[in-house]
Amino acid sequence: MTTSAQDRPTALDLSREESWVVHAALLAAIERALEADEEPTLPVELLKRIEAGDEDFDSDELDYLVKALRAYRDEAPDRDHHHVTHVLDHIESAQA
Repeated sequence: MTTSAQDRPTALDLSREESWVVHAALLAAIERALEADEEPTLPVELLKRIEAGDEDFDSDELDYLVKALRAYRDEAPDRDHHHVTHVLDHIESAQA
């Protein structure tokens, strides 16, 4: 049985600015989870990996990053909007 491309980890190869907006989006997701009395296990794990330079994500993790980035885009400073859009486009292309 073969593994589809979408079942394999996808490397995002983020620029410094793109890593920063993913980091900020995950921090915001952690804050939202804590405010809702939820355990932020996945965003904490993803944040640790981003900080360690590990940018390989499976399909479920990419889905979570898309969700976090879309939520962050609404509150992001103007300087981050382009980078958020670029990362979202990159993830969506990788998932196609």
